[in-house]
Amino acid sequence: MDFRSMLFYFMIYSFAGWVIEVAYHAVTMGKVVNRGFLNGPICPVYGVGVSLVLVVMQGLARQNIETSNPLVLFAVGIVLATLAELVAGFLLDKLFHARWWDYSNEKFNLNGYICLSFSIVWGLAIAFVLRVVQPVVAGLVAKIPPVAGYIILAVLYIVFVIDIILTTLSVLKFNKQLEQMSDLRNAILKVSDEMSEVIASGTIRTVSKFDESKEKVEERRAELEIKLEALRKDMTLHAFYGRGRILKAFPHLKHRRYGEIYEWLKSRLDREKGDPE
Repeated sequence: MDFRSMLFYFMIYSFAGWVIEVAYHAVTMGKVVNRGFLNGPICPVYGVGVSLVLVVMQGLARQNIETSNPLVLFAVGIVLATLAELVAGFLLDKLFHARWWDYSNEKFNLNGYICLSFSIVWGLAIAFVLRVVQPVVAGLVAKIPPVAGYIILAVLYIVFVIDIILTTLSVLKFNKQLEQMSDLRNAILKVSDEMSEVIASGTIRTVSKFDESKEKVEERRAELEIKLEALRKDMTLHAFYGRGRILKAFPHLKHRRYGEIYEWLKSRLDREKGDPE
C-alpha cells in the first residue's frame, strides 16, 4: 500500500461518507441537504476513519485486509473511527464555538462528541467496507496510470485545501454575524424598554414632547429591525453552500456563544421554508 493509493482512498471514502450522510438525511428528513462541514461533496471524518484502519492493519500490523479476522477489523474500526470522530468534534467545537453534532441524548456518550451506539455502527461499517468494498476500490485505483493519477490527486487536493480555507472563513464570518445579530436584538430590546418608559411617563409630559420622544424611539427601533432583517437575509442565502448551508446541514447544531440568536435565526428560516423543524 503506497502513499499515492492512500491519498486516493482518503478522497474516495470521504466522498462515500458524504453520499451516505446526504442519503440518510434525505430518507429520515425527507429533503436533500449538502451535509458535511465543508462545502464540497466530502466528509473527511469518514476518509480519516477508514484510512487510519488501513494504515494500522496493513502498514503497522502487516495484516492483509482481505484475510483479516472480521472481529479484529470491527474492534480496530470502533477504536480508530471513534477516535477520529472525537478529535474532529472536539476541534470543531473549540475552534468555532459550536457543537456540529451532539450525542448528549444517547446512552454511554462522552461529552456528546461520541457514543457507544454510533461507535458500534462505525465498527460494523468499517469491517464491511474493508472486507468487501476495499478490494474493489484498490483494484480500480491500481488501474489509474501514474501520471494521470498524480494530476487527478493534485486537482482534488488543491480544491480540498481551497474548500477548507473558504469554509473556515465562512464559519468565522457566520459567527461574527451572529454576534452582530445578538447585539442588534439586545439594542432592540433596549429601545423597547425606552418605549415603555416614554409611554409610562406620558401622563406627566406635554403632548408634544411625548409624541416627539415616542417618534424618535419608534424610528430607532425601525432602523434596528431593518438592519437585523438585512443581516438575517444575508446569512440565510445559498442553502447548498456558504453560511446559509450551515443552518440546513446541521439542524441540531448548538452554538455555545450565541445559542439563543442561532435558534431564533433557524426558526425564522424554518417558518419561511415551511419546515416542521
